[in-house]
This record gives sequence, structure tokens and C-alpha cells, in this order.
Amino acid sequence: MRKLFLIFGIAGILLSSCTNDDAFNEDANDLLKNNEEISVLNANDKEKYLVNFACALSKATYERKDIREFLKTESLKQFDKNYDALYYLIKDELINGKSFRDILISYSSKEIIEEIEINVPLLNILVPNIMFFDIKPENLNTEDQEIPVVVSKLSETSLFMNGEKELSLQKGEVPNFHVFVVNENIRVVAPVSTKGGLKSAGSKSVVFKSPNYDGRSKNQEESTTKSVLVSRGDVGSKAIEAYEHFNKDDGSIYQKAFQRDFIYYGLTPENQTGSLNRSVSEYISFIEVEPNAYFNITDDNMGSISSGDPYIENNSVTQKKRELSEAELLDRMWTVGAYNFKFEIISSSSSIAIVKYIAARPDQLWNFNIKHSYKHSTTFGHHSKNTYVISVEDFTSKRMHLDSKYISFGKWNLSEEALTRFVNITEEDGKYVETTTITQDFSHVRASNFKGDTKLSLGLGKLLSGSVDNSVSITDTNTEKSSKSVSVVRTEGPDYLGNAKIYYYDPIIDERRHSTWLRPEKFSLHTYNAGKITFGISVK
Repeated sequence: MRKLFLIFGIAGILLSSCTNDDAFNEDANDLLKNNEEISVLNANDKEKYLVNFACALSKATYERKDIREFLKTESLKQFDKNYDALYYLIKDELINGKSFRDILISYSSKEIIEEIEINVPLLNILVPNIMFFDIKPENLNTEDQEIPVVVSKLSETSLFMNGEKELSLQKGEVPNFHVFVVNENIRVVAPVSTKGGLKSAGSKSVVFKSPNYDGRSKNQEESTTKSVLVSRGDVGSKAIEAYEHFNKDDGSIYQKAFQRDFIYYGLTPENQTGSLNRSVSEYISFIEVEPNAYFNITDDNMGSISSGDPYIENNSVTQKKRELSEAELLDRMWTVGAYNFKFEIISSSSSIAIVKYIAARPDQLWNFNIKHSYKHSTTFGHHSKNTYVISVEDFTSKRMHLDSKYISFGKWNLSEEALTRFVNITEEDGKYVETTTITQDFSHVRASNFKGDTKLSLGLGKLLSGSVDNSVSITDTNTEKSSKSVSVVRTEGPDYLGNAKIYYYDPIIDERRHSTWLRPEKFSLHTYNAGKITFGISVK
């Protein structure tokens, strides 16, 4: 085994692969739930299967150059925008006349490989990008047969070569050479059969946890960064129409707190009875991430051999003679990758949190405000030099606008659902999954305010005494209380960024800035501060 150069003091090598609209999100959440129910293994059991696979793979990669070339080629496709090769998608690919799966069976057994396939449906092979040593998939030398296969365990990181364990690394130690990492993919959800394992009939497909992870299409619509105020097209006609009826701050029947009563039930100051509109849905339309969140979401991963989280690799770069473009500065200062933001949506209508994901690059989140200095050339032969310095202290937040397909909440039926929804936000990198239970208190509009799906009044409606109350302040007399336990599935060591409570009687639009001959009409959306992240909501 070759000599290792190790980096100490880096917290946790996380050897995980990183990191139509409503139908897509429902499919992903359903498949996530099914996978968890079908294959619930403790960490030690899962390690056993990963190690068995690594042993077989290490024999194949040691003896066969064509296997090394195959894995390099597959990783460079970046099907999930990371250097991953999902075993499920590549196992039947032919390599010199034999499938990848059959080759592995020849180094193990059919029974062992089948058992691994059933118990680890998201089995994955990652070719990591180790930025400290300029080790990346693009420069992997397939002539080198001594490329170890790595498995990250709870207690250590094990390196295998030709079927044997050659070395153990402590968490935080990074090799200075290429490796193949055996792990589970956390960017996709694989379709599973009722007996466990992956469906084999028909063409193979996977569901991405977020459409922003889908690297197979090169012309996908990306989330864009826009100004703080939004245009009429961005806010949506339904919300604007609600604002036309409800735009006051005076507590009257014209108050903007009643906007959702119009959006969902068609109520107006003149017509205070209406039926539920089932075609309406609301969604997070933008996010803003505080610059200091950078330290929360990168501290654990700088130097990790597999983390997809980008971080500042070079605080200062120089270039002689000419200036550098923005793209060149990004390439030289930042590592490649995207942050994986996870949104957990908790409501009274479900015992399982709805999970949505967003992948975002640093340049989508922040203005870097890079400082540039220029030194002139001299008569003594010194060339002119441009120096660029980047510091998180100089960052400012961008507003990243999202399409309605990314984080949709669905309709809000007050006859069945409480007056509040809760959103927890993390940046996810971990490997091992654990389920926790959160108990949440809820307030409901009284049943007497509904006749089926028809809402009978604005606001919280009739009080317990029978008198009418058009207020939006929750009291013991105008609402009913409940408590609900909700299951939340989280990976090991997520970076917690904050939480927010969404109240039905929060406005969608706070104000409208009318157009003039100097400026177009703009709308200010109501925002929610969730700690490190601020977001706004719109409807469609």
C-alpha cells in the first residue's frame, strides 16, 4: 500500500453522494416513505453489505483496467450533478461482453450480490473530488491498479484493495490519492418492489429528490436571482386579485390578513361565504440565505473526500497582465458543488413531514463583492498584476427565485387542516438515517364556521358564544386546540438553519408599488425569517 499524506483536524469525512411539479414532489416523498418502510437496517447491518460489495469491487478494480475505465466514465456523466455511479442504473451495462453485475458475481457470489441489492437499493459508487490535492475524477489514471475502494463506517473509514482491508483511517483523515467510494446515494429515490430491492421490469428510472439534482438534461430551467420586489407575473394573478380586495392594515373587513380567504374560498368584503377552490396551491417563491450561513454549512466538510458542499479553497488569486472574468474567479476560488437545502413541512393533516429539496450554488445565493487591486508593470521587466481577494465578511445575500415545482405546500383546506404550518430548514450531508418524532400543538377554526367545504364567514368567524368575530387573533373562544405527533426523517449531522411558522392569516402580498413613467409596477411579498434563511410564499 502506498504512503499516505493525511490532513488532521477536519471534522468528519462524510462519504455520501451529495448532495411535472406537484406530481414529482409527491412521487419523491412516497418513494422515500416506501424505501424507509421496506428496508430499515441499523447502521451495522448496512455496513456489512457495503463492506461485502467493496471487497468484490476492489478485486475487480485491482485486476481489470476496463472496470476502472467504466467507473470513471460513468462518474463523469454526473447523472445527479455529482460524480456518482448508481449501481442500479449501471449494473447491466456490458463491459467486454459481460454485464458489470456478472463481473462482480465472478468475484463474489450470486447470493451475496443479490442480498446486497435487496438491502441497499441505493448502492452507489462515487469517484470523489479531493480538492486539497487536485485529485478529481477527470485526472484519475486508469492504468493504476492500486486504487483502493473505500467504505465509511461509524467508527472508521476502511480502504480495501484486491479483496483485502489494507488500511483504516480515522474520521477526518484524507488520502492524497484517488479512491472509489462505496456508499448510498442521497440525491435520488429508487423505485422498490413490495418485497424489497429494486424493480427490474421495464426501463430503469429513478426519481430525484429535487429536480435540481437531475444532471441528465443540460437545458433545465434553473432557479434565478432577481430583485427584492417582484413583478406581476412572478407574484401570480390570484394573489394580486386577493390584494385588490384585502390591502388594509386597519383591522377592518378589508384587512390584508384575509387574502387567503379570497384565494381559497373566494370570499370578499361584499360576499363572505364561499366554497373551497381545490385547484389552488401555494409554494415558496424565493429564498435568501444569510452570508454567515456559509460557516454553518461548510465547516464540517472542508477537506472531505466526498462532500458535494462547495467552499472557498483560495481566498486570494493573482493574474499577470489581464483581468480575470467572473467565471474564472469562481473556478479558481471555489470548489465545485452545490448546497443541499432540505425543507421539512409539518401540518396537522399528516403524521409524516413533507420533505422538499433545493440545490443551490454559492453564486446563486450571494454577491461575493470580490476586492480587486491592480499593480502596474515597471520598466524593470515586472509585468502588471491583478490581485483578487474574497472574504465572507464582504458577501451580501441574493434573492433566489424558485419555480412553483420546487417547494409546493398544496391547498389549505381549513375545514380539515389547522391554521398553522411549520417549516424546518437544514443543509443535509449525512449518510445514516434516523427517524425522530416531533409533537406540535395546533389551533383550528371551529367546525361551526363550515358547511362541508363552504366557509361561512371571513376570519375566524363565529365565537363559542355564537357572536360573529372577523378578527384573525387566535383565542380560546374562537378556535379549537389539538396536538399531533409528526415523524421526521433526518440524516446524520444535518446543519440546522432555522424554522418558521406560517399562519393562514398572514398576507401573501404586503404592498404594491404602482408603476410610474420611471419604474414598473412591483409587489412586495410577505417574508418569513427562519434564522439563516428568509423566504416568501406565492400562490398559483
